[in-house]
Amino acid sequence: MINGKLPTPPLMLLIIAGLVFIAAGCAEKKRAAVGKLDTPQHHVLRGNDFMDEGKWEAADRSFDLALSLNKEFGPAWAGKAVVTAHEAGQDGRSEESKRALAEKAQDYVDDAQDNAENEKEERTAEIAGIRVYQLSKYPDDWLDSALDHYEDAVDLDEIKQDPLPHFYMARAHRDAFNMQEATDLYRKVLGMNRAKTREADDELSLVAKILRAEPGTLHGKVIAFAPSITRADLAALFVEELRLARLYSRGNQNRFDTGFKSPGRRTFQADRLERVPDATDIESHPLRADIEEILKLKVVGLEPFADHKFRPDSKVSRAEFALMVEDILVKVTGETKLKTRFIGQASPFPDVRSDLPYFNAVQTVVSRNLMEPKNKIRGVFGPLDPVTGADALLVIRQLKSELQSYLRPS
Repeated sequence: MINGKLPTPPLMLLIIAGLVFIAAGCAEKKRAAVGKLDTPQHHVLRGNDFMDEGKWEAADRSFDLALSLNKEFGPAWAGKAVVTAHEAGQDGRSEESKRALAEKAQDYVDDAQDNAENEKEERTAEIAGIRVYQLSKYPDDWLDSALDHYEDAVDLDEIKQDPLPHFYMARAHRDAFNMQEATDLYRKVLGMNRAKTREADDELSLVAKILRAEPGTLHGKVIAFAPSITRADLAALFVEELRLARLYSRGNQNRFDTGFKSPGRRTFQADRLERVPDATDIESHPLRADIEEILKLKVVGLEPFADHKFRPDSKVSRAEFALMVEDILVKVTGETKLKTRFIGQASPFPDVRSDLPYFNAVQTVVSRNLMEPKNKIRGVFGPLDPVTGADALLVIRQLKSELQSYLRPS
């Protein structure tokens, strides 16, 4: 209305046309499809495949391609939610960054729910909700929120044949260290025998291994599911889980002494020179105290390198771990011949030659059932593969049990 009067018809048409033009300019342009497979459904399918392969950036691109064709395609928002939650859960993020990404992922779940067009897409959104809370671990009551999405996803499965809600909720329980609940759900997935059976079987085996290992410290629980562990992690496990200093102090100590000895009175001028620290790269490391304890105990394989670096974030291989375990066995039991017992014998492993420096250690830990071959069917040990958190914890538990008889009474 202009000056109390309605615009004339031509003017009205111009105003409407202008508003339409403005709206069109503000709206994001929809991309035209190129080829028959350039569809939201295809890109979401590829995005899900990429996530299963751990190719998160490729997955994100696929979901973006789907949304560029149809901004209201719910499954694409579900995929974006999972990718963003994965990003939020990465190590090294500040709390502020983690919170922002986790909240964005939760918003994407809302978008997936709002745009779902059928029961299957609704269930896809709820499954994404489980994954978002499991991956981001935000906020503190994340498990309760994951359970809410799980219950809704199961309710939406009328024929009760979708294993995905159970599989991803099993992971959530696993990460929360609710091992019995995780075990029950993994078995449910295996019983359905429809999808994720291989993954469920592998993860159920891992859960069983961790249950056997019984990690008793927070650090042990944190790295229980880690596919690899660092030198710093292992130092902490030896100090906290194995209580290595106690083992050494109460075991057979007639071979060596890890305690400090006064250098006595000397007259050399060199004594006045400042001593270079054993490790110059652990000053600001959060596990510095554990590393320093291990340096005092002089565990073979966990010593400083020639350049006085400990390299706390370097990954530990299975061969290196075998050397460390063998050294601990020798120092606690006093059986010094352990380090040469298998020298000169043929190797049972095609990937561990008998002339390698870790051959005897590998034979020692395998013969004592402390470590298993990496692949029993192929008969390989996998010496250069990383030692996993679960394997390290299980070996440490077995060491604690085996070495009890060598401890002197308190």
